[in-house]
Amino acid sequence: MDRFLATLGEKIYQEKIVLSISSVLGFLFLWHLVTDLFGLMPAIVLPSPEKVFFTLYEKTLVPVGEEKLFGHIGVSLVRILVGVGIALGLAIPLGILMGWYEDLDSLASPIIEVLRPIPPIAWIPLAILWFGIGLGSKVFIIAIGVFFPTLINTYIGVKFVDPLLIKAAKTLGAKDKNILWEVVVPASVPLIVAGVRIGVGLGMMCLVAAELVAASTGLGYLIMLGGDDLKPELSITGMILIGILGLIADRIILGIERRVIYWKKE
Repeated sequence: MDRFLATLGEKIYQEKIVLSISSVLGFLFLWHLVTDLFGLMPAIVLPSPEKVFFTLYEKTLVPVGEEKLFGHIGVSLVRILVGVGIALGLAIPLGILMGWYEDLDSLASPIIEVLRPIPPIAWIPLAILWFGIGLGSKVFIIAIGVFFPTLINTYIGVKFVDPLLIKAAKTLGAKDKNILWEVVVPASVPLIVAGVRIGVGLGMMCLVAAELVAASTGLGYLIMLGGDDLKPELSITGMILIGILGLIADRIILGIERRVIYWKKE
C-alpha cells in the first residue's frame, strides 16, 4: 500500500511538472504569435520573445550603465536579502509576542494600525532624506514592504492557535514560556510562512520601486532605463529576472516550511 501511494504521489508530481512546463511554453508561443507571426503588436510596444532572450544574453556580455547583467542581479539580491532579513528579524518575534502578551498587543497595535496602510513607496522621500541614495534607503523601503504582512500573519497565527493545545499543555504543568515556544509557535508555522511568502513578494515589488528612484544599478534600474531609452526588451528582461528571483525565493520558503513541519510532526 505504501509503495502504491508513493508511486501515485510521484505520478501526480510529474503531471504537475508537465502542466507547469506546458503553460510556460504555451505563453511563449502566444507571445510569438502576437509579435512575430501576426505582427499584431509593433516591436516598440511589445518586442518578440526572441528579441528579449537575445537582450538577456547580450547584457551578460555588454555592461548596462555601471554593471553587466549579473552585476545588476547581484546588487538587487544584496538589497532584497538585507531588507528581508531585517524585516523578518523584527516582524516574526514582535508578532509572536504581540499575539501572546495582551499588554504588548494593546501598546503596539495603535501605532502599527496607523503605519500599516501607508504604501511603502510613500516612504521613499523620507528614506532618501534619512539614509541617502545608497543601500540604506532601498533596504528600508524593502523592509517596510516585508514587515507588515509578516507581522500580521505571525500575530494571527499565534492568536488563533487551537485553545485545546494550550489547555493540554497547562494541564501537564507546562510554564507560560514553554507553552509559547514549544506549543504555540510550532502550531503557528503555516501562517507565519504564509506571511513571509506574501511579504517577500511585496519586497520584490518594493525593490523595483526603490531602484526606480536615484539608482544606477539593479534590476529596477534596468526596467526604468528600458523605458527611458524606448527599449522595452530591456524592461521586460528586468521584469522576467525579478519574477524568476521571486519564484526561487518562494520555492526556498516552501522548502523550509516542509522541513520545519516535518520536524514538528516527528
